Amino acid sequence: MAFSLVLTENNSCLNLAGQRSHHQVHGRFEAGDGMTNDLIDRRAAMRRMVYLATAGLSVVGLNSQERSLSAHLPEGIGTEPDYDGSLPTPASVLGREKAHDPEIEIAKQIIARAPNDPRSTPYDVARYFLKVGDGIYGDAWRPYVQGWPVRWNPVIVTFFDATKTVPEGDVTSWCAAFVNWCFQRAQKGVATDSASSGSFRSFRALTTTPQIGDIVVFQRTHPMTQVEEHQGHVGFFVADRGNDVEVLGGNQIVGHERSHKICSRLFAKKSDVLTLNSYRTDPRLH
Repeated sequence: MAFSLVLTENNSCLNLAGQRSHHQVHGRFEAGDGMTNDLIDRRAAMRRMVYLATAGLSVVGLNSQERSLSAHLPEGIGTEPDYDGSLPTPASVLGREKAHDPEIEIAKQIIARAPNDPRSTPYDVARYFLKVGDGIYGDAWRPYVQGWPVRWNPVIVTFFDATKTVPEGDVTSWCAAFVNWCFQRAQKGVATDSASSGSFRSFRALTTTPQIGDIVVFQRTHPMTQVEEHQGHVGFFVADRGNDVEVLGGNQIVGHERSHKICSRLFAKKSDVLTLNSYRTDPRLH
């Protein structure tokens, strides 16, 4: 039996068929039964194409260089749990295996293009990463706004440069690191210097009338330990939606319950997991 994969702009379709042909035309791939080296290579290509499809990418839209670069990405982005091991030291690797050179190069390009002048706000910087995730700068960049299985996304690792905290093990949430990095990238100085979302509970001034770009802080609804009392979430305020608040931030769940990305999404002001702690404001945010 042969496998037939048909990819479209925003979705994928994986079918079983009876053909024995070997060809790839505009995102369509079919492989026959024989276990040849050619088939092994084609099956590997098919797995990469499945990844691209599940990540919302289009094989048709990628040029040859982008196809080559995307082939290095780990499988399961957005559909499998993010890697949650400790951050690397300079002498170690990202996760269980070393980041590939093309991944590191793309990460550097993405970071270099982020707004970096006094006229920008931290919220402007955060919105830039939304555009990256939307494919405005090309499909090859889109997976770099979310966590990866197997190893750390080198863009996310960069966010921790804006903190003095290097979390370990399962304490690797990067929402606060993202907010801190957006502050520094916009040349607004230091926010909290901490990778803990709890550090923002006393950030600057409390406000009950948040504006777009202010800080939203959540806390654990039912903390069970002293450590959990300081845990929660932090991001940029987008809009009040009644019982919900729209938040633009990093490390926000999308797809798999243990898969996170930079996105704008709704959070209940009170749920079994998180409760709104406060809105914080600062002149540097506007």
